[in-house]
Amino acid sequence: MSKRTFEAPGAGTWELDTTHFAKPRTLYSTGGMTDAFIRGFREGTERYGLFLDYLESANLHGFSYSKAVLAFVPSDAPPGPPPEGFFDQPELIARFENGKNAIENKLWHEDMQRWDTEIKPDSIRRNQQLQSVQPASLDNNALVAHLVDCYQNLGEMTYRHHIFTIPSVIPVGLYIGKACEWAGADAGEALNLLKGSSPVSLGLAVAELSEIGRLLRQQNVDRDLFKEHSSEDELQALCSLPEPVGSAIRHYIDIVGYQLTSGYDITERYALEMPEILVGNIWSSLEVKNTSDELAADQQRCQDFRNRVPAEHRVEFDSLLHEARFINRLRDERGVYNEARALGLSRRAVLEAGNRLQISGRLDRGSALLHASHDEMLAMLAGDNSPDQVELDDRELWYQAHTTDDVPLFLGPAPLPPPPLEALPENARLAQAAIGAALGNIFDAPVEEDSSDNSIKGISVSPETYEGIARIIQSPDDFHRLQQGDILVTKNTSASFNVVLPMLGAIVTDRGGQLSHAAIIAREYGIPAIVSTRNATQVIQDGARIRVDGKSGTVEVLS
Repeated sequence: MSKRTFEAPGAGTWELDTTHFAKPRTLYSTGGMTDAFIRGFREGTERYGLFLDYLESANLHGFSYSKAVLAFVPSDAPPGPPPEGFFDQPELIARFENGKNAIENKLWHEDMQRWDTEIKPDSIRRNQQLQSVQPASLDNNALVAHLVDCYQNLGEMTYRHHIFTIPSVIPVGLYIGKACEWAGADAGEALNLLKGSSPVSLGLAVAELSEIGRLLRQQNVDRDLFKEHSSEDELQALCSLPEPVGSAIRHYIDIVGYQLTSGYDITERYALEMPEILVGNIWSSLEVKNTSDELAADQQRCQDFRNRVPAEHRVEFDSLLHEARFINRLRDERGVYNEARALGLSRRAVLEAGNRLQISGRLDRGSALLHASHDEMLAMLAGDNSPDQVELDDRELWYQAHTTDDVPLFLGPAPLPPPPLEALPENARLAQAAIGAALGNIFDAPVEEDSSDNSIKGISVSPETYEGIARIIQSPDDFHRLQQGDILVTKNTSASFNVVLPMLGAIVTDRGGQLSHAAIIAREYGIPAIVSTRNATQVIQDGARIRVDGKSGTVEVLS
């Protein structure tokens, strides 16, 4: 494996993204997603008049580093506060005024309407159209064209995701800031009141899965009849059950089959590659939760929190909570309906191309093609011999052997704190406070107490407690070990993890804050979660029995 060094890719401080990515990213995903991310994100910051313009991104040996770029600040400007008179620029004055108006006019309602009526339906249509193509049935020229279509689609889906990054968090940030201040609460307490506002976080096809459960009970299907089957055979047998349950299961698989089950890269697996997960979800649909008691408890929790808010602020509190709940589903919907399926469809096409290169003797293993860039894939299909198997193996070995724990957290000079709100013009402060509160709860937060060999400290998402078997999930190869009721222990999660959610008893992550995807998913499903432990995947042994204690924010190893 060749030696790789890490140096700042430009001026300023560059920070490693440990919340979204645990491992290096492939050339395919960085090439297809990075520019689209910046373009979409920048549209949102401009629309909401933020001082933050965009996050300049660089991928060093697959690891994602970024630095904040402020609006109208020259790239060669020295670190520290802007010079006197900087905020008098007409462009900045107009930008900040637009941001103030955006919040006052609740511009996110327009964004949500655009998402619901225009973007989301079209994303579903585009992905479904690509899914209807069977790569194995295409000749080589048609396969190349399909690869191009998938790659372009991934860029478009990534762009669409990040158009809505800012509007999806601004109302939540506004709510957190005020609610925590008024009630003397932490962010976890305030965010628990959002439970029930993001149905997609329970799973992409939660309604379809519920219908499957109803039909299985109605037809009195006995699971014991399938216990001797392999997962693949069991899934096929379930799809072949008498109508209407068979068609309901096939419809469910059509929706979730090519969704990634984790991460943001073609090295992750889509659901159909892990039939044990799909089978587990189908049988989990037989369980009927007592939602009335849970709803009553949620309503009481909300009332208790509201009572802590001074009377003179309760009307505003109600409004802020309403807006946060209104927008909350957009966080996970952006990923689930856009790139989670686009990446799965790209993976399917690339694996077919790799299989053909293997059959032709060009590659020893077709799956190695996952570590080529898009342009390299097309060139290899056209007869180019570069990169060869040795180079692809070297890239794959780097991917398999390294995580974000192995590379520097910062490159360049030591990070400086963001400019204080008081340093900004008054009409820029509200938006900046909102985005600061939201982003501060998406990414890692410091843990006050050190962890020990048997007790790991993190940030509690909910006050519930759960005991179960820990399953350390470091890569897609580990998912087959998940069993009903297990505790998922992983570095971080994405919105795609909701595919495996019905099987889980609790979630523990090394990274992420109260607004990370792991926290959102756990909150919606009503299961305990501890995030930002930093080292749970290193301390906990796979198969150990552990207790996730939401009250104390600890994970205790029992045996």
